[in-house]
Amino acid sequence: MVPRTAQGRFTDGQVIALQLVSLWLVGTLGAITVGWLVVLAAFLHVPWLALPVPILSVGTAYLAGYTARTVSPLTVRPWPRLGWAFVVGISGVLGAIFVVEVAEAFDPVEWVAIPFLGLPVALAAGLFVSDWRVRAVAGVLGVALVAGGIAGPAALPEDTPARRLASAGVPHERTLAADLGSQRLPVKATEDSGSLIVEYAPQLWVSPVWTFVTDAVESCETSVKTDWRLDNATCTQVGEGEFLRKNTERIEFIQRRGAVSLHVAGNHNWKPDELRELAAKTHPLTDAEIIAALPKAKSGHRTDVPAEYARFVRSIFGGGSIGFGR
Repeated sequence: MVPRTAQGRFTDGQVIALQLVSLWLVGTLGAITVGWLVVLAAFLHVPWLALPVPILSVGTAYLAGYTARTVSPLTVRPWPRLGWAFVVGISGVLGAIFVVEVAEAFDPVEWVAIPFLGLPVALAAGLFVSDWRVRAVAGVLGVALVAGGIAGPAALPEDTPARRLASAGVPHERTLAADLGSQRLPVKATEDSGSLIVEYAPQLWVSPVWTFVTDAVESCETSVKTDWRLDNATCTQVGEGEFLRKNTERIEFIQRRGAVSLHVAGNHNWKPDELRELAAKTHPLTDAEIIAALPKAKSGHRTDVPAEYARFVRSIFGGGSIGFGR
């Protein structure tokens, strides 16, 4: 904000720049600190949860207009200033939602959009300043960013299981999923030295499970390339090409199949025979399991930004789901 006592020491252009930069920074800070309330309101379909966000945005805009009232003819008098603050503040909130939806196309690196969260409120304020050159730049830049935010994600490759797996760099035949029922999908998969460590979180009476494939394990002395380790573990051969490794926390069953070995591990709620039965029912990851476990490709994925934007806004008022993990 620009204190009124300091405005006399700045030119009109400097005062405009200070006001717009202040709005940008404060808008970004507000989006980071209280913007989660909008997401919570959309998730729970409870609009009043998001109410502090537009109130804070409008209040901040009003303060900016009050402290630099000569920037725009609309900020000179109190009532026009209130209308100006409402338009600028609400535009900032709606614009920040748009920025988030554009950033979703670049999940899981959408954090790079953080500096842009406060840009909409600054551009909205720029449309009302007294200097026509600033208004023109704000208008052209705003239109260009909106058009680019729609066209850019629409031109990206589609998010598919094959793309996610290719991004992980692991062949499909080197993936391993446990058959724990159609409703028990893996929660995480991590690439490790050409293997994919697939993790199933605990659920009800079913304990956590980890599955992965490595080159064939010939004996207890065979070195496994992955970083998966059971510290201070004992190893016992329990069958032809079958080994059991365990320590105080986990137990791991290893079964050789041709040129590879399957690894199925869990905590000590699992018995060795149960892990052997589980290994017999393993299979390469299905498309649904890949989507559940692997992150989206870092190069981005095709997104219909206007449709997702409308879905998010409707979800705040109970009109749909925001679709986490889509």
